[in-house]
Amino acid sequence: MKSIVLKSPEYIVLIMVFLAGYTPPFYINPICIGIIVMLILQILYKNRILGLLIGTLYFLINLYFLGALLSEFNEFTTFNHSAKQLLIVGVSIWIINMIASSLMIYKYAIQNIKKKPSIAFKN
Repeated sequence: MKSIVLKSPEYIVLIMVFLAGYTPPFYINPICIGIIVMLILQILYKNRILGLLIGTLYFLINLYFLGALLSEFNEFTTFNHSAKQLLIVGVSIWIINMIASSLMIYKYAIQNIKKKPSIAFKN
């Protein structure tokens, strides 16, 4: 179960980037295409430095997303159905993204520790 959870963050980020860059009908933002290619390469090669960088950048972008969400929420004069829907959907997407970015940072931060155990001293 733990290996499935640690493999999933890249796929979640990949899906979120695709959904963010997709504009109907049949147009994907070129910047998002570059990020998707980078994420696919990360899934294939599992580079530790790039994994930490992607996870940290995604974490920071999600903090910006939370600020934009709260700013948009403050524009409502009354707490109506639209404000409630914005808050529920936005916070749930934000939580999923934060979990994915935190798992990515955790996964690549401990990767080097597991591959290179500490040197055992012989007597």
